[in-house]
Amino acid sequence: MATLHVRNVPDELYERLRASAEEESRSIGAQATALLRAALTQRDVRRQVQTRVRVGGRSAFRERFAKTAKELVARGQEIAAGQGSREVLPPHVLLAMLEDDVLRPTLERGGVTEESVRAALPPPAKRIEFAPPLSADARQMLERALLASLDASL
Repeated sequence: MATLHVRNVPDELYERLRASAEEESRSIGAQATALLRAALTQRDVRRQVQTRVRVGGRSAFRERFAKTAKELVARGQEIAAGQGSREVLPPHVLLAMLEDDVLRPTLERGGVTEESVRAALPPPAKRIEFAPPLSADARQMLERALLASLDASL
């Protein structure tokens, strides 16, 4: 078995490693090895997801997610425009998700209801006649949904 020597570990990191080892009833070396193994395994799993069977340069899963996300964004734009919003906010996308027969039950089990989402929206204004852009918060929400669904699909 190889030996690994690590020098110049910041005090805060060393203390966290020591506390973690104590919680797991391991030596500091055994805990460092376990953490390295877990981190490398997680990295390998993410790489496997990225290199799954490709369809037209994209994985089948990502292709399906991208299609669904585009539909949700388009519907969110319609909802936002109808309410006079100059950008698509996360509640607009959530309302679009709640219209989907597959997504609705899952969201409702998580406590996301149409009433709670509508309560988070700003008051309606005069309808606008263009498709508003996706807000940074809505984009981040969709990115997190993609990452969560990738983790769940493993």
